[in-house]
Amino acid sequence: MSSTDVFNGIGDAMYWLFEATLEPMSDGDWVWRIVLIFGFVAFAYWMKRQADYNKQAAADPNQLK
Repeated sequence: MSSTDVFNGIGDAMYWLFEATLEPMSDGDWVWRIVLIFGFVAFAYWMKRQADYNKQAAADPNQLK
């Protein structure tokens, strides 16, 4: 078994993965819409947490700056 066999095996696995997962998803936009909505919700959650941490830090005089 040479490195060519290993790399060809990895390439075949990636090709199969693409055919089995990404091509069926391209039939509709629902998957990408779900990912986009999740991204917006996660970003809003992150910003809310960051605002809470900033308020907590502003109220604490015993912190290193």
